[in-house]
This record gives sequence, C-alpha cells and structure tokens, in this order.
Amino acid sequence: MTPSKNPFVAVLDAFRSPIDCFAAVHERPKWAILPYLIAILGPFFLWGAYFNNVDMAWLQQELMVQFTNVDQQVQESWLTKEVLLAGEVFSDITGRTVCIFVLALWLNLATKSNQYKHSFGKWLAASCFIMLPTMIGDFASYVNPMFNDSNILPNAADLNSLNGLLKLPLNHTWSPFATTIPLLAPWYIALTYAAVSAWTDYDRAKSIIVAGLPWLLTLLVWPIMIIAA
Repeated sequence: MTPSKNPFVAVLDAFRSPIDCFAAVHERPKWAILPYLIAILGPFFLWGAYFNNVDMAWLQQELMVQFTNVDQQVQESWLTKEVLLAGEVFSDITGRTVCIFVLALWLNLATKSNQYKHSFGKWLAASCFIMLPTMIGDFASYVNPMFNDSNILPNAADLNSLNGLLKLPLNHTWSPFATTIPLLAPWYIALTYAAVSAWTDYDRAKSIIVAGLPWLLTLLVWPIMIIAA
C-alpha cells in the first residue's frame, strides 16, 4: 500500500486503487475539498449542455402538460431556461451535499465499536471521495443530450439516477424514487467498503454490511412508503 502523494493523485486512486486513496485521506482529510468541488461543479456543465441542446418550446409544453394543477401564470414565470437551469443545478448541489453529510454521519455512528476512533470530519472527507463516481455519471449525462436525436426530460437526462434508464415522466408515482436512486450505487458501496476496511478493524462481512445497509434501507423503505400511500 502506497498512500496517494497529493489530492489529484488521490482522486485518480479513488478509481484505480481506493486503499491507497483512503490511506492518504486518513492523514490529510483537507484533501476532500477537491472531490467535493468536482461533485458540485459537475451539474453546471451537465445542465448547461442540456438546456443548450434541448428544444425549449418542446420542454415547456411537456412540463405544462405534466403539471396541469399549477397556475398558468406561475408556469410561465418559472418555465424559462434560466430558472429551470438554476433549479436543476441547485437541486443537484444540495442533494449531493446532503448525501455526503448523511453518509459521513452513518459511517461515524456505524463504526463506534471499532477500536480505531475517527472523527466525523475524517468520515466526511472519506464520503467526499466515495461520491467521486458522480463525475462519471455527469460526463455521461453531459454527452447524452448532445448525441441524442430526440428530446428528453431533465429527470431522464441525468444518467446518475435510475430514471436515466427508466425515463418515467415527472408526474409518475415512482418518478421521485427512480430519480433519487443513484445508478452508480454499487460503486459507492464498493468505495465505502474500501474506506471502512482501511480505517477499521471490522472483518469483511461487517464492512460489507456497514457499506451497503443505508442503500439497502433506501431501496426497501421508500417503495413500501409509496405503496402504502
């Protein structure tokens, strides 16, 4: 194991050698600012490309059809390119930031029995690196509308989410679930497992449970809530 030499190498190692990445992040948690910037800057390029290529007249018509319960004056005020772009970027940045903090909180609580004690700040740094695969999803989503002959809705254009495959309409009952569930969740779980394995004395089975349990609960609890509603 050779810890990454600088934050840029650590970002690369998160994909090619996660153990080396997390070994370095454990000693230098401030490096996490780089992957966090990557995570929050990606939406600017993704949605900028989307709204530059989509037929706005078509998009506005589709959104008006799907949200018939919204007053027409309100629709006309927020169905502009600038407002829609700002909304998507803000939603992604907020969602990713919340996800990082919640994941860090979970890891901090789930590893309390570990003999090696780590602060919330260190788990927060690890979580920023765990979320790095979003850059792959952002790049795929950036390319998608530019090479797609047909228009697609925003929630189906983002290939970071399950709805990038399902392409459910915005007013579909399962759309919020499919839009929120990340398509790259297995990758996040694998990186979480690498971090837990590197920083704790947990065996393989316990590390897998800690890495996968929050995603498994999301996949189970949310559908039950939708069905029960």
